[in-house]
Parts: sequence; C-alpha cells; structure tokens
Amino acid sequence: MYSNPAQSSPCNKHCIMDSVTHLCNGCFRTIEEIIQWAHCSEEIKNDIMQNVETRKSTLRIDKQTLL
Repeated sequence: MYSNPAQSSPCNKHCIMDSVTHLCNGCFRTIEEIIQWAHCSEEIKNDIMQNVETRKSTLRIDKQTLL
C-alpha cells in the first residue's frame, strides 16, 4: 500500500501518453490525474498513487502473458 503525507509529483519526465491504455508511460497516471495533481488533497494523491501501483502490477502481468 502506498502512503506519503507530503506527496510530491510522481512525474519522472518520461511523459508519453499511451494510445491504448491512455496512461502516461512514465508515471502511469491518466491525463485527468496529472491535471488535478497540483490542486487535490493529500488523500486524493494517495488514492492516485495506490491506483498507479495497481496499474503497474497489472500492466506487467499483461505484458508478461504476451511474451
């Protein structure tokens, strides 16, 4: 589980939106999550980061099954 009360942006400057998943290839956030990041509460940021961790795991499993 992800939790960080002073959450900074997860952006890692690898910003390319995937045309299939509609997620940023660098941080695994949706465009809506990226836009709202600077203005949302720490609770919502933590929710976003939990979703990111789930997406990363899911996408890794999906990619492995394609190999």
